[in-house]
Amino acid sequence: MMVSLPYPEPPPPEQLQENDLAGLAAWDAAGMPPEPGESFAAYQQRLISCEQQLEAMEKVLAEEGRTRLFDNIEVTAADRVPPELLHEAAEITAPLYGFAVRRCPGFFLSRDVGALWGGCLINDSEGAVPAVFFLRSHFRTRERFFIYNRRELQAHELCHLARQMIRDPELEEFFAYQTSPSRFRRYLGNCFVRQRDALYFMVPALLLFVAQMLQFFWYPRMLTWPFWIAAVGFPLYLLLRNAMGRENYFRAQNRLLACGVTAAQQVLFRTTAAEREEIRKLNGPADWEAFLAGKQQDLRWRIIRYRFTETGGAER
Repeated sequence: MMVSLPYPEPPPPEQLQENDLAGLAAWDAAGMPPEPGESFAAYQQRLISCEQQLEAMEKVLAEEGRTRLFDNIEVTAADRVPPELLHEAAEITAPLYGFAVRRCPGFFLSRDVGALWGGCLINDSEGAVPAVFFLRSHFRTRERFFIYNRRELQAHELCHLARQMIRDPELEEFFAYQTSPSRFRRYLGNCFVRQRDALYFMVPALLLFVAQMLQFFWYPRMLTWPFWIAAVGFPLYLLLRNAMGRENYFRAQNRLLACGVTAAQQVLFRTTAAEREEIRKLNGPADWEAFLAGKQQDLRWRIIRYRFTETGGAER
């Protein structure tokens, strides 16, 4: 069943004008917001580059039936994910954050994937190369596999796509995990912000196990309490950081709501940590207007203001 997208088709990037806020807003709603401080010219060129590469990929698929992505992943036209499946995520991301990704080609994979792998998004850190979504072949006909729900999996990864140019790791996983129906995942998702965080969690526990084996079999007098401190301390650090990040976010959200911005979570989704810190200190609508006035030279904030604040806080 085709999923209807809630936002208009963005205009061709070549036709965009810097004062065309409706056209710029359509690209923001398609999950392609500007980078903080990015000029209109740089933003337009980035969109053009992505569109050109998508067209080149589509041409090769149409002519040859297969192509190679990111140098080492071969995909075929027969494995293409139908747009209506990728658009399922819009039912979550549109009301939550005000975007529905349109241009993210997807492919089913059945070879060289882990037994418990569900899917992933591969993108370019500079945003000039189109992101590609890969799903386990199981999802061709079913919505669930293991712990994964196809709709939630796609929404989670597309949140990363929409925020990749914000370059804000502090709450990256927080925003992505808010797409989950699980309260547990929504709360704890932001514990693992960077790859090394998983090491902080696993390595002390592994060292504790090794220390206890050494004590039990070979060195009865060996002290293990330092390993216990590390095994308990690092998870506590991750939990504390998660709690502080959530508190900072909800304080900023409450400040925006108090300033009359009803689309608070859509606005915050597009902010950096430094901007959220500024928002936390707002004391009322006058402060909010002064904050926006100071962002007039930032293309991203001009779009945010147009979409989420100039209609009384309603989204467009």
